[in-house]
Amino acid sequence: MNRLLTTGVVLAVAGLPLSACKEVETQTATGYTPSHVEEVKEGSKAFPRVTFTAEGAKRTGVDGTKVRRDGGRTVVPYQSLIYDAEGKTFVYTSPKPLHFLRAEVKVDRIDGSRVLLTRGPSAGTTVVTTGTAEVYGAELDIGGSH
Repeated sequence: MNRLLTTGVVLAVAGLPLSACKEVETQTATGYTPSHVEEVKEGSKAFPRVTFTAEGAKRTGVDGTKVRRDGGRTVVPYQSLIYDAEGKTFVYTSPKPLHFLRAEVKVDRIDGSRVLLTRGPSAGTTVVTTGTAEVYGAELDIGGSH
């Protein structure tokens, strides 16, 4: 009797991890993606807009701050600056929560943790400071789902 009981317990315990794995596979099989990219047209220009789900933004920790003016210069935090494959500099603006647009900037100089711009988003515009690389990766479809 003890042997039969032990075998039953081992089979029951062995079945637990399999059901947990199946749950994860099912979630992955549904194609959950934490973000998507769509092309936005403004006049004759077209550019990508990255939109995160609330969960995707939470997992990547995307956060931002406002562009400000200092001594006649537009200033963004250094952590918001990113370079593309061609060496162009840009930041991601966030016109509304969970939506991100690439904005090319022209850097005058970098002063510690501040970037002084000669061209870029206007003061008061929200730019991504935390999660900039993740937004860029989502735009380029690098890394898959989180």
